[in-house]
Amino acid sequence: MRFLLLLLVFGAVSAQGQGQRIIPLRGPSLSAGMQMAIPRGEFADQFDGMPYGVNAALSMPVLNLPLEAGGGFAWNRIGAKSDQVSTIDELGRSRQGELQLNGNSYTYYVHGRLRPFNGRFRPYGEVLAGMRTYSVKSVLEIDDQANYVVEPIKEVSDRDFVWVTGWAVGVQYRLISSLFVEARFEKLRGDRAQYIDPASIEIQSDGSFDFEMQESRTDQFNISLGLAFSF
Repeated sequence: MRFLLLLLVFGAVSAQGQGQRIIPLRGPSLSAGMQMAIPRGEFADQFDGMPYGVNAALSMPVLNLPLEAGGGFAWNRIGAKSDQVSTIDELGRSRQGELQLNGNSYTYYVHGRLRPFNGRFRPYGEVLAGMRTYSVKSVLEIDDQANYVVEPIKEVSDRDFVWVTGWAVGVQYRLISSLFVEARFEKLRGDRAQYIDPASIEIQSDGSFDFEMQESRTDQFNISLGLAFSF
């Protein structure tokens, strides 16, 4: 009787172990792609255009449940202009160069994700929260005809940041092995912020520049397409 009981227990444990091996374990995923932002509401009224950029995210499974937690990053260009300029160095020499003026936004967030399927086709939904920074960056690159190494002169100004919250839906489809193509849509709410007006950027031939700032809420849709790697 004891032998039969031990045999049944051993069989149950073995069957459970086999059953666990049938279910594929969930691993972390890393994704990156190109992103297009679509301003909405007051942001769309104030800003004419659709900022573009890149995004990336890391998502980690919670145990072996269909739940994941992680974080992400996105960069969008708000506006840009470049022109050839002539500057005077500390020795009074005239030098030619190119001045680039860029308005950028950077978004950092954490997310909670529900991903019910772990096969070839993997739709998911998530909620996210984080912050977004806005800044203006100028880069002056000097053309040195004497072939000396001249480091670009960089300056970042007019910083502002806002809190953002929202939700996202996406889908991953396996191409080969652990490589997936991923499409994603986000709806984000952003507080009021100041950001560069692309139409106001002016660069003078002497290397000076000017621009104006706009202020509004920063609600937007994001659409992205890229690749995801599942480990």
